[in-house]
Amino acid sequence: MFIGLISAASAIEIQWPTSFDTSVIRSLEDYVQPVATGKIESGCFGMVREDGHRFHEGIDIRPYQVQSNGEPADYVFAAMSGKVAYINNDTNGPYGRYVILVHDNAEICLYSLYAHLAKIDTRLRVGDNIARGKAIAIMGHTSCPGSPIPVERAHLHFEVGLRLADSFNTWYKSRFNYKTDPNLHGLWNGQNLTGFDPTYILGKRSVNTLEVVKSLPAALAVTIRTPLAPDFVSRYPGLVQGDPKTAEGWYVEFTWHGLPKRWVALPAGNPQIPSKTFEIIGINQQYTSRLIARKMLTTHGNAGENLLQNLEILLSNSR
Repeated sequence: MFIGLISAASAIEIQWPTSFDTSVIRSLEDYVQPVATGKIESGCFGMVREDGHRFHEGIDIRPYQVQSNGEPADYVFAAMSGKVAYINNDTNGPYGRYVILVHDNAEICLYSLYAHLAKIDTRLRVGDNIARGKAIAIMGHTSCPGSPIPVERAHLHFEVGLRLADSFNTWYKSRFNYKTDPNLHGLWNGQNLTGFDPTYILGKRSVNTLEVVKSLPAALAVTIRTPLAPDFVSRYPGLVQGDPKTAEGWYVEFTWHGLPKRWVALPAGNPQIPSKTFEIIGINQQYTSRLIARKMLTTHGNAGENLLQNLEILLSNSR
């Protein structure tokens, strides 16, 4: 059974994150940059790449202004007021050059990510306060050396979501060899980020970010046994019901793409607490095919590799 949470009532102002003239936007086709297939959905959020086999965590916004050499001229702006959390000036991954902001003045502390940048404002420093609408970069097409983005498909990859764990590095070190595969991005490694569809906020003047996250459809419910509350719970109390201090387990609802959107504390003795680390107790059949495509479930209804990984990361502070 999936039950909603109580509503809150405040909002944060939103800015379109590029120089695009939003007055001309009537549909996704007006601003989304597709991949080489030309299918508009390939630039949107979801299982939209490689015939539905690869997930895209954000939305790709094409340039509105182009220089004579074909390079985009659009500025990239902070979509909401917040702080600089991370700056990557190297082309050492699929995001190329990118900036992450955190918005702890919103109802729920979202991150927003701006990727494939040509140039990042050299004055930006981690910890800087950033006003909504401040120019932070210039749009580009940077990526890792092995998979360049052609200039004619330059775009801003814009992403919003939540961070899974402050203890992510503990999990990473248990899984990977730091000498051969170091974690170059710390807590802002993509495996520690779980986004949702940016169209929930794009084009709005203001949104209640907590209400947006709570409104995401629940697709999968699990119960967890853990004596120590995941740090996710303390960072996002608006998604929590019950007292974390007395909890020995949790009921958690996930979206089909892996965002843990609702947590209910289960006190000692609650019969819902599983005997093992976790147990799947509910599947919204409307989302079964997407859960399987996203590897949250296997075709046999068991936990898929992405669900297992997200749970391991979420519980990495209690190991």
